[in-house]
Amino acid sequence: MFLWGSATSSFQIEGNIKNDFTDYEEKLGYPPYEEGSNHWKTWKDDIDMIRQLNQNAYRFSLEWSRLQPEPNTVSLEALNRYDAIVDRLLEKGIEPMITLHHFAHPYWFHDVSPWHTGDSVKRFLDYSDLIFSRLADRVKYWITFNEPVVWSLAAYADAKFPPALSDLNLTMKALYNMMKAHAGAYEILKSYNSESYVGIAKHFIIFKEAREWFYPDKSIARRIDSFFNVMLLDAFITNRITVNFPPLLKFDKPINLNNKIDFWGINYYYRLHTKFKLNLKNPFLLYAKDPATDTGWEIYPKGLKKIIKLVSRYNKEIIITENGIATGNDLVRKKFIKKHVKIVRKQLEKGYKIKGYFYWSLMDNYEWLYGKSKRFGLIEVDYENNYKRTIRPSGLYYAGLIEKFLHDSESGIIYKKIDRSPK
Repeated sequence: MFLWGSATSSFQIEGNIKNDFTDYEEKLGYPPYEEGSNHWKTWKDDIDMIRQLNQNAYRFSLEWSRLQPEPNTVSLEALNRYDAIVDRLLEKGIEPMITLHHFAHPYWFHDVSPWHTGDSVKRFLDYSDLIFSRLADRVKYWITFNEPVVWSLAAYADAKFPPALSDLNLTMKALYNMMKAHAGAYEILKSYNSESYVGIAKHFIIFKEAREWFYPDKSIARRIDSFFNVMLLDAFITNRITVNFPPLLKFDKPINLNNKIDFWGINYYYRLHTKFKLNLKNPFLLYAKDPATDTGWEIYPKGLKKIIKLVSRYNKEIIITENGIATGNDLVRKKFIKKHVKIVRKQLEKGYKIKGYFYWSLMDNYEWLYGKSKRFGLIEVDYENNYKRTIRPSGLYYAGLIEKFLHDSESGIIYKKIDRSPK
């Protein structure tokens, strides 16, 4: 079964949360979180809307701060709620895909066991074991970490996410420990359910040199691509996390990953251009050449095709775990969906092992540093009118694409280009 769905994260939609982001809200000057999109109170109706949109899968995360509001504690109330959410999804014929770590942490985490310390691994594995013991019998698809490179850079380089430190060496220590935690969680989950399907949702960006004739621009683009897009893919094969980016960063350390991953999740949104700068502390510039979204991103659908080809070299199945656009123009959103889904279909026809596509996001949400001003949702959330939900025309359009795909796949059209003749 091909998974057609949409994605969310707990902190961005649930509301009524106390975690590291709410703890740092005033300290780092975040937009006010308030009640997110109020999903914690409207979850039953929201799941009904997923089914109404023809989606057969839903990717969501669990809020660690709800489940362990204090160190070494468990909230049975929160655990029971997530249990009920899984049951309702299954009752509606919707395959749940759960993300364990989607940027947010309990408020106490960075004081007790921050990711740049070894204690973080055991802390995360204890949390994972708690979840698996309750849900592994019914949930097949799992993501351990969402965009670990993005989070580690935001938390330990840009200092925009908690714990708001600025040290590239700590960035790599944190990322290293997160990958150790992934490998450990993989083994724990398989002990509960050997049929489970475990991956990482990896953010990919197309990096294009600003001046094709200028070698330093090309060199910078290659180095950034190697660090951001390829480093973790290679690590699961080589059992080493390696980056050499003079003069900024050098890291090389063995890690026992042993290819412990069942699929790679592709989070793809945009292309960036790279320009060399003669500055030892900041030797490059990244920018969007033709920003066309409310977040200032360049729309570049062909990039999804390139990323699918890249990831397929690692001989794992692929799931497009995020692909979306922030825009106040729903016609632009519709065109975005049309172009990217078309690429997914064409790559399927060519035989690439793509298992699913998830639009980001199911509903308008709290978009981290942007707050609630950026609208990604297939479902509009009226924050000023009791969080009223309205399905956008682009959401109905996506539902129509899903229906057409299911019809075509049943008749064999979607696979018409695959050569099944004996080799």
